[in-house]
Amino acid sequence: VPLNAPVNEGYTLEPDGYSCTKLNYSKLDSAVLYEKEASFVAVLDEEDSGYGPGSTFRGGEEVIGPHASPYTSDRDYNQLIDRADILNYDRYKTEHMFGGREGGGEEEETGPEAYLELEEEVEMEEEEEEEEGGGREGAHTSPGPNLEQKVPSPLPDLMATQSLTSLCQVECGGGRCEVEGQSGVPRCLCPLGRGGRYCHTSVQIETARFHGMSWVGFAPLKEAYRDVQLTLEFKPDSPDGVLLVSGENDDLSGDFMAAVLVGSYVEFRWDCGSGSGSVKSPEGVNLGEWNRVTVYRHRWDVWLQLNDGHHIQGRSQGLFSRITFREPLYVGGSNNLTSLGPRLGVRVGLQGCVRRLQVNDHVYRFRKSDPVSEPNLSADYASLDGFGITECIGDACSEVECQHGGKCVASTQDDRRSNLTFPTTTTTPTPPPFFPPPPPEPVCLCPLGYSGEFCEKQLNLEVPSFNGSSHLVFPALGGSVLSWLELEVVFRPAATDGIILYEGHRSDGTGDFIALTLYQAHVLFTIDLGSGILTLRSIQPIRPGTWHVAKVSRTGRLTHLYVDQQPAVSGLTPGAFTMLSLSHPLYLGGIPPSSSSPHPALTPPHAFMGCVQKLSLNGRPIHLVSGAVSGSNVGSCDHPCTQRPCDNGGICEPHGPSYTCRCPLGFKDEHCQSRIVTQAAIPSFGGRSFLKYSGNDIMKRVSGDKLHLWLRFRSLAPYGLLIWAGEEEMDEGSAQADILLPPPGDTLSLMLQDGRLVLRYNLGSGFAQLTYNSSRLDDGQWHTVRIYRYEREARMSVDEGEENIVVSPGDLVQLNLDSALYVGGRMTVGGVHLTPGLTGCLADLTLATDYHLDLITQAVAGQNIDYC
Repeated sequence: VPLNAPVNEGYTLEPDGYSCTKLNYSKLDSAVLYEKEASFVAVLDEEDSGYGPGSTFRGGEEVIGPHASPYTSDRDYNQLIDRADILNYDRYKTEHMFGGREGGGEEEETGPEAYLELEEEVEMEEEEEEEEGGGREGAHTSPGPNLEQKVPSPLPDLMATQSLTSLCQVECGGGRCEVEGQSGVPRCLCPLGRGGRYCHTSVQIETARFHGMSWVGFAPLKEAYRDVQLTLEFKPDSPDGVLLVSGENDDLSGDFMAAVLVGSYVEFRWDCGSGSGSVKSPEGVNLGEWNRVTVYRHRWDVWLQLNDGHHIQGRSQGLFSRITFREPLYVGGSNNLTSLGPRLGVRVGLQGCVRRLQVNDHVYRFRKSDPVSEPNLSADYASLDGFGITECIGDACSEVECQHGGKCVASTQDDRRSNLTFPTTTTTPTPPPFFPPPPPEPVCLCPLGYSGEFCEKQLNLEVPSFNGSSHLVFPALGGSVLSWLELEVVFRPAATDGIILYEGHRSDGTGDFIALTLYQAHVLFTIDLGSGILTLRSIQPIRPGTWHVAKVSRTGRLTHLYVDQQPAVSGLTPGAFTMLSLSHPLYLGGIPPSSSSPHPALTPPHAFMGCVQKLSLNGRPIHLVSGAVSGSNVGSCDHPCTQRPCDNGGICEPHGPSYTCRCPLGFKDEHCQSRIVTQAAIPSFGGRSFLKYSGNDIMKRVSGDKLHLWLRFRSLAPYGLLIWAGEEEMDEGSAQADILLPPPGDTLSLMLQDGRLVLRYNLGSGFAQLTYNSSRLDDGQWHTVRIYRYEREARMSVDEGEENIVVSPGDLVQLNLDSALYVGGRMTVGGVHLTPGLTGCLADLTLATDYHLDLITQAVAGQNIDYC
């Protein structure tokens, strides 16, 4: 502002010719530096600056002689701003406003990395000067001891003002009256150190509980302008809230840092004065449980870790790398929280407990300093003030033991409140006894298949049911569906709308995804390969309360939808992308709100209601209970299988409204009630049968560099597995392996395909396959098979006919097997068959020319075995 420029009425021009002051308003001269548009002023060494005598530098422009700032001496300038930041701005202005260094040359990097190097050089120079013990006084703008508070100022008054309205006239004894939003009943938010209904009771807080409007204030951070390392242990009851916040101004308009909860994820946000930065934890917090967040900040860079999860790193923008802390350090909220929403991303305080806060090796206490009772504890890390905090009652789960792997959490819901009655008046409602809050009650979260107060009751979840708030979680499909997808779901809906199946690529719902949904009683399949959405809709509506089959077949951009016996519906996805990328878990029955968001275009957005009895992906059935990673609110469907109709340990397999039983070894018939005498006999296989062997005497004759196998069989079906050996895909109930990928490692199989006998084996360097095409063998007659393998070469003959030969690829020559040998069929996760087994009989199995296997008595397991 020119010195001769007119000044608005009611204001006077400051001596610097730049700032204005309202008449009849007094403030410290030094406070001018914190006006929003004020300039930072510092003196540079004449030899280093390149400017003439008497020059100063204000806001990036040279000011000569009488226009220099009158507020402070040359030595005081050194306490106003970090020298490195001034040099950074000097270099930034020189390169961007004057076209680079004098004399030309290449343009140098001006990003934060370049300024970081300059700042390190400055610090090294300062350290060298300190070691030498010299240097001219006032020659450099080195940081002073109170740089984190550029201008000393009195601490702001943390006491909250009372807000008394016509509906909130309760006397709170120095506290603040608030009207509870849901009930409209007034209650007291007590000041720090006070508790009870009317804040009349003296309390000492060790572990603080916050109620959404609570907060605790500490003194501004010291020696934290450049480096901050903090650890916070907290137990949240809601997915959103402020954990801690501090900065330069009370509205966070300048420098600040904050840790907040947004959608169950921890976010750390900060601004060094020239651009904000933000990092978000890859994992979500555990609601109702203790969590630990650790943050380390060094200049622009921040590293964050939640619990024992992955470290995440971020960097703030701009040139400046130091944060000024003038405002108190608030925990759990703030006394000015409403206006901070745009900067923090959340407008509510923490609901939950905090038991430990440590910043730069200093542990903070949630009570005021008491030199009498605690003379050895520094007052710098005690609470200055606070409102609405109470003592967090001890862990309610400490004496509760949930059975069968259940997980205990403390419920904070006040169930007793609805049973209380209070006298009513025509003026002000009487506040309920909300302080102290009711003790949290322990609740066991039971795993799939169990229920009860302590998860002591076992459920039969052969056919899961979903009530609109339920879901099952399965491993991500990942790379198994890049180019093609085969999907089959058998379900019985109880409503005409809902998400049956969903998997996406990103947690925010954007990017690739697949979804099988019901909308207005029509089955919809929606897919996005990244270049546009395709939705296929069944021609006819389905009937709720009856079983239906939905199948999806997709190759590249072409997708088909089949529903029951309706005509197929097909279409091409828009755009040019042909690959499907899915990295998030597969959800069945609904999407948990804290884990992922469905695609914005997905209709409907709510969960499925009904039953699901089968899920098959890429031709492989997935067991709905043991194959799931987790689930919630899943019940048991009213299906005949829930009545356990299969005796003697038989397993019920649902088929629409009916079922079949898979009988264990030694039992047969429709309900596995007829006992079979286990003796040396010829077993009969029914397509869903198998015998399993794992003895060392057997496996060592199958493994190694050679194999001799001889057997007889007869088949009544063109498809069926006779022999299989290889690595187990996973144990029943395990969810660690990819259930959609072929088994890794060495394998050996002998099967019928379209009536022809096929031998396949893999020695570790690729599959070899030999198909015996001389004649069909599914004629119900007995046939003799001889297989001989030595290293990579294998020979096979049928009924003493001509030998066929195959050689495996690669250089490996041994078949390494550590698991079991299956005869007549096999099973995978949860007893679900991968391929159909033999329908017929198998006898006289001989290994290594002289080892005759007793198929019945030597089996360690088997199902649905009868006699020929």
